[in-house]
Amino acid sequence: MSPSPAPSTEFARFIAPIGVLVVDDQLAVREGLARLIACAPMALRYVSTAATGAEALSAAARLHPDVVVLDVDLAGEDGLALIPQLALTAGVLVLTSHGDPLTRARATRLGARAFIEKHQPAADLLGSIAAICRLPARGEGEEAPGRPGTSSPLTMTPSSDVQALRHY
Repeated sequence: MSPSPAPSTEFARFIAPIGVLVVDDQLAVREGLARLIACAPMALRYVSTAATGAEALSAAARLHPDVVVLDVDLAGEDGLALIPQLALTAGVLVLTSHGDPLTRARATRLGARAFIEKHQPAADLLGSIAAICRLPARGEGEEAPGRPGTSSPLTMTPSSDVQALRHY
């Protein structure tokens, strides 16, 4: 992700703090994205990470994220195949180096709500996360997926390879 100007307060306009799950097979990418999101001016309940499809589904079932940032290629595993299950309870944002039209069309058909290429500015990723949280989920007519009544401090929820960080 290329550096970009400081994000605006547009990212902070949420009904309730959100939970974000970052799914990428590359440790440096996972940690970098989690830290980028954690430092963004938006209300967060947590940012958690997963490296594989199995970890992603387990974390999603346990944490109920509002947004899942999902890579297409998870060390040879088809990340897009996870979208139908993840999209049942979260807005899925596909973040990938594979920005070809067929991959984009497949992601959309499977239920992804946004598609960002890794070379795009960080502000595009953060803006897409904000947009997902402002838009109604598919088939719903209300604000989604924020959860009213949650106001705990941001917690970086540990995966198998990331230590917990707390921001107060």
